[in-house]
Amino acid sequence: MKKHCKYLYLIGFISIFSCRVFATPTSDIDEHHDNVMDAVAQGLIQPFSALQHKVHQQLLARIIRVELDKNDDEWTYELKLIDGNNNIIKVEYEARTLKMIEIKGRHLESVLKVPK
Repeated sequence: MKKHCKYLYLIGFISIFSCRVFATPTSDIDEHHDNVMDAVAQGLIQPFSALQHKVHQQLLARIIRVELDKNDDEWTYELKLIDGNNNIIKVEYEARTLKMIEIKGRHLESVLKVPK
């Protein structure tokens, strides 16, 4: 009976350790993270949640990738989206105002929502 319990403890320890090693989410910390947070606090960049809301209002597509770039002191969000027909759409937003600057892709007429 004692051997059986030792094996159960060993199996439990291994499973907990493996779950911790393999199931722990990882995050890459961007070296410019503090600059981005400062820009959000100063109103130079709208937060990602506001961007998500804007995309949901304007487009029938799901965000699959987001990049935040700074060129000449202007921040832009560059998004890659996928629609219901698996078409890839690329959209660029001005980060301060969330104004759509550019949109590229196939069958955009089925992606753009008509304002009410």
